[in-house]
Amino acid sequence: MKRLGPAILAGMFLLLLPSTPRTEAADTATSIYQAMGIAPTKVMNGSILTAKVLPGADKQVVALVTFLTGRRDEAGAVGVRLEVFQRDGDRLETAYARDYGKENGGHVGRGELEIVDLDGDSRSEIVVTYQDARDRVVERRRCEVLVHEGSGFRVAWVGDLEYDATRAARDLPAERRDRYTRKLDVPGTLKTKGVSLIFTKTTIAVAGERLPKPKTTTEAFSLQPGAESRESQGDR
Repeated sequence: MKRLGPAILAGMFLLLLPSTPRTEAADTATSIYQAMGIAPTKVMNGSILTAKVLPGADKQVVALVTFLTGRRDEAGAVGVRLEVFQRDGDRLETAYARDYGKENGGHVGRGELEIVDLDGDSRSEIVVTYQDARDRVVERRRCEVLVHEGSGFRVAWVGDLEYDATRAARDLPAERRDRYTRKLDVPGTLKTKGVSLIFTKTTIAVAGERLPKPKTTTEAFSLQPGAESRESQGDR
C-alpha cells in the first residue's frame, strides 16, 4: 500500500469550518452531506452557503465538501465535490454538480468555496479552490470561477492561485520553475462591469531563482463567453 503524500495527510486533520452568517446550521449541513451521498463522519471540511446563483428570486444552497472516500490508495483517498441545490419545500434538488477528484484523476484536497457577485448583476458567481497534488514536487492550488449563463454554468476562468515549482529541478525546464501567488481583486473586477477578471499576482521566483524581492503585477482575464478561460501563464 502506498503511503499518503504530505498534501493529503495535512488535509485529513482539518476540522469542519466554523459557522458564518452565510453558512448553514450544523443539523442542516448533515442533510446536505447526505443529499450528496457523503457520510457526515467522512467529511473533513465543508463550506455550505446560501446565495442566489441562479436566475430568479430564490436563493440556492451551494456546497463544497472535502471528504474521505474510503479508498486506500494515495490518489483517491480524498475527494472534493461541488453541488448546487434548489429547494422544493423540504426536498433538495441538484441543479449543478462537479467531482473535482474524479475530473483530476484524484490527488485533491483542501477544497474552499467563495460566493461573490463579480459582475454586479445581483447574482453571485461561484469560486472554487482546491489543492492539486498530482506532482509531488510541484505545489499548486487550483481555482475555478463559475458563472451562470443561459441554461447552465460556465467555467469562466481556471488557473493556479498558488504555484511553486522551484523544487522540480529534475522534472521541469528552468523556464517553468516559477513560484507565485494570485489573489482575486473583487473591487477591480467589479469596475470592469462583467468584462474582465482582475487578479493581483505576486511572483517570488522565476526559472528557479528567487527574486531579490517579490514582484507584484495586475492581470486581467476575460469573463466573456467564448473567450479563453485558462490563464495565459503558469497553467501547466
